[in-house]
Amino acid sequence: MSNFVRLGDSLVRWTGAGGTFEYELDSRVFMPTLTSEAIVEALQTIDDMGVVLDVGCGGGFLGIVAARLGASRVVATDVSAAAICLARRNAVRAGVDDRVRFVCADGVDAFHQDRMNVDVLINDISGVPDAVADRMGWYPDRHGGAGDGIALPLRVIDSAPRMLRPNGGRLVQPLGSVQFTPAIRRRLDNLFSVRTIAAYRQFFLPKEQFSGDLADIDTLRRQGRMRLWEARGLLWWDAEVLVCHGVRAGKAPSVRPAP
Repeated sequence: MSNFVRLGDSLVRWTGAGGTFEYELDSRVFMPTLTSEAIVEALQTIDDMGVVLDVGCGGGFLGIVAARLGASRVVATDVSAAAICLARRNAVRAGVDDRVRFVCADGVDAFHQDRMNVDVLINDISGVPDAVADRMGWYPDRHGGAGDGIALPLRVIDSAPRMLRPNGGRLVQPLGSVQFTPAIRRRLDNLFSVRTIAAYRQFFLPKEQFSGDLADIDTLRRQGRMRLWEARGLLWWDAEVLVCHGVRAGKAPSVRPAP
């Protein structure tokens, strides 16, 4: 069950972790999902979040919750100017605009240039095959990360060791069976010595979008690029959120700490 309460066409109220606040929506900006709520559950397992980087922040939901859960400072980035404008308004609504800074930029490139370290990196960036994104309407441009939904998540994962604070920095990484998760798991195994499942969910796909001709979805399933389960005419997928730390030796060049 979601912790969002609909107040109108463009306004919801969050009633979960971090306390209640109103959150504005915009059809041009990615909206929080049940996976986003699972990430909030994972954030609650981190005792001292310190400085947080939220890559692909959309309307700012996860960065705002991180601040309300005790993060000392949050930097949230998105390539969409509309998303950044919305996120700034939402931070004011939630009373955390003094601790959350929103930057309209590619988060990975921006932090490579500054060569900063953060304590927690949230990687809830686009990561489902376009065949799923188009049916679900999750993304304003109907694209979710190319054919198998892993190109964008892997780009952030590969950069994580250079952005995380040594000896304790954590990557918060969702994995969904609608992606080609084996490739993501292999990359995480290569980079991090500790990976903990901090949240788990199962989600049904809406029958109206996933009935009739499913040739594109069936092709991905046959190729092993996604896993779905089926019973009584319904399809569902599962998602878990990993908290990863312990960067393996040689994977993270030294950088200066964030101020």
